[in-house]
Amino acid sequence: MYLRPFFAETDHARIAGLIAAYSFGVLITHGPRGMEASHIPFIVAQQDGQLILSAHLGAANPQCDALDGGTALAVFTGPHAYIAPGWYTTQPAVPTWDYAAVHIHGTLARVDDDASTAEILKALAADDPKGFDLDSLAPQYRAQMFKGIKAFRLPANRIEAQWKMSQNRSAEDRQGVIAALRDQGNAAVADIIAATLPV
Repeated sequence: MYLRPFFAETDHARIAGLIAAYSFGVLITHGPRGMEASHIPFIVAQQDGQLILSAHLGAANPQCDALDGGTALAVFTGPHAYIAPGWYTTQPAVPTWDYAAVHIHGTLARVDDDASTAEILKALAADDPKGFDLDSLAPQYRAQMFKGIKAFRLPANRIEAQWKMSQNRSAEDRQGVIAALRDQGNAAVADIIAATLPV
């Protein structure tokens, strides 16, 4: 990711928060078939200051070949919005796009034991509105389900995060952007811009 000093984000708590809120990411690997990508949900945890992603692929997915120590990139996109130049007090100006994005680089580690796989699946279903209970599945059905997936972890060895939220504009310009976005109903981007304003 091309990181610009105005916009680079380094706070692990904020980065983990964005991943948790926008957890449907893209897993990208490179192997004999070239570049491959899967769109999957992730869970994120912090352990000893390191971010660790966990997820699973369908066992038939050829990208599973990369799970035994392959390098990978996981990409997450947070809230974003078109920013109209007319929202700025300072003129002339041109249109732009505000956004939040995270890239997690690391080495994939396959998860083979059922207990760890179950832990990942339970975390992915934690917000199920009907209270899905993995442990209530019949043993034979559960065993078949586990055979159909390949769980993995991706400890982050490099994190690139960018909150491009009008930080390069004056406070007055940013207040105009916040007001316009709120008028459009885009509170997610407006709230992040507001959080980046100087105190």
